[in-house]
Amino acid sequence: MKIMIDIDDILTNFNLAFLRIAHEMYDEVPIEVEVKIWDFWKSVPNLTLEMEERVWERIRNTPNFYESLPSYANDEDLRRLGELIAEGQHEVYFITSRFPTKGRNVQTQSQRWIQEEIGQPVSVIVSSRKGELCEVLGIEVAVDDAPHHIENLLDHGINTYIMDWPYNRHIDHRLRVKSLGEFLDSVLI
Repeated sequence: MKIMIDIDDILTNFNLAFLRIAHEMYDEVPIEVEVKIWDFWKSVPNLTLEMEERVWERIRNTPNFYESLPSYANDEDLRRLGELIAEGQHEVYFITSRFPTKGRNVQTQSQRWIQEEIGQPVSVIVSSRKGELCEVLGIEVAVDDAPHHIENLLDHGINTYIMDWPYNRHIDHRLRVKSLGEFLDSVLI
């Protein structure tokens, strides 16, 4: 089976990392917030659009930012993913649309983070055209959290699981999971 896994807010907890930086820069911005809308400033109390843009600028200027992200997936699920890749029975593609930061390129930072967490070397593809890419690669099943990527994947006929976050609940789709482990359980029957 060919499987596509997004990275942020599937494997890593990008939302938490963003909120920590926002709070570090602006005391009035809370860390413990349920992000209900894709744009942080529309969902996070006391965060304006201008403040959000400054947080993004801080992230862009942080060397190797993506290598320092906290995990969203738990240790057991990451271990299972590593075992799945080591077995070599399935082709697992990690596709992300991350933007560049200082330091190593996005692909290298992403690969280093995943390898550190799962103990297996992997390849990462950086692309914002996930649906088209998955179609070309013959991906049979995917998991993503970003509303625009989910819609693009579905528009290209990719069997897509949605990592359930409040900001994507407006998408009416039956395949929802709450964790990497639940996704693996669902597709590796």
